[in-house]
Amino acid sequence: MKHSGPFMEQMDLEALALFVAVATHGGLNAASRETGVPRATMSRRIRQLETGLGALLLERGRGQMRVTEDGRLLFERAAPLMADLAAVADQLRARDGQVRGSLRISVPNLMARTGMGAIAASFVRKHPQIHLEIDIDDRFVDPVAEGYDLVIRANPAATSDLVGRRFLRSEILLAALPEMPIPSEQDAFVDAVILTATGSQTAWTVECGDRQLRVIPRETLRCSSMMLVYDAVLAGAGAALLPAWLIASDLRNGRLRAWGKVPGREIEAWVLHARSHLTSPKVRAFVETLVDVYRNHGSADQSVRVDPA
Repeated sequence: MKHSGPFMEQMDLEALALFVAVATHGGLNAASRETGVPRATMSRRIRQLETGLGALLLERGRGQMRVTEDGRLLFERAAPLMADLAAVADQLRARDGQVRGSLRISVPNLMARTGMGAIAASFVRKHPQIHLEIDIDDRFVDPVAEGYDLVIRANPAATSDLVGRRFLRSEILLAALPEMPIPSEQDAFVDAVILTATGSQTAWTVECGDRQLRVIPRETLRCSSMMLVYDAVLAGAGAALLPAWLIASDLRNGRLRAWGKVPGREIEAWVLHARSHLTSPKVRAFVETLVDVYRNHGSADQSVRVDPA
């Protein structure tokens, strides 16, 4: 304990927050844009932090910057602490009933193109003192390491580091344009659009009323995005496995026809955050908004009736 005084004198929390921002966003320019702190000021404060710690945190080169091993160690310990401090500050600011601060969210392309913009607009109208930033990214991101308050993902892998709420559950349907004939025989080959993440597809078995239909997908197109698969099916590239929630309106208006449901398979959309954000007012406010929108629109649990062909 006798070293705690000098250590805390050397540990400038504001400079530490700037370093975490640089490491999170991958450089001074990006961090400066995110924080609003001038690049020169940020560089100077981080050099002062390095001097106080006696360690090189950033390796600087011509037009490039890399976090050193010491910097990585500090970042891994400091990022969660800075997130905790930010959450406490949010709680204190929200004591008057107003939600304030910056809220950064990572959203996959599928959700971004299906109403997320309208939800975000409604949220900032209700909470005008929130600065909301939404990034579109289909890869899974670490919210703490990459500086996100919330991450929205479909069928996320279980992890002890994150908590959250499911706001959407939907059956998976095999669907195609109405003019594409449903095979009358089992194991028939059909033109198909494949989602890259599902890997190789040898056969699709779906339930259609009281019978099962098994078809062999003949790949015409492979896409890394569910929305690309959806667009390709609408353009006539073939049949595909699609969430009932995504194509519900297309089924109602006759743009698509469902061949059957995939038994035992669903898509679940979750909004996730670090455990330290459990009590953050801004995080709770957005999560509640998201859950309420899907509940009120009848999309929280989406299933459709599939009649036999």
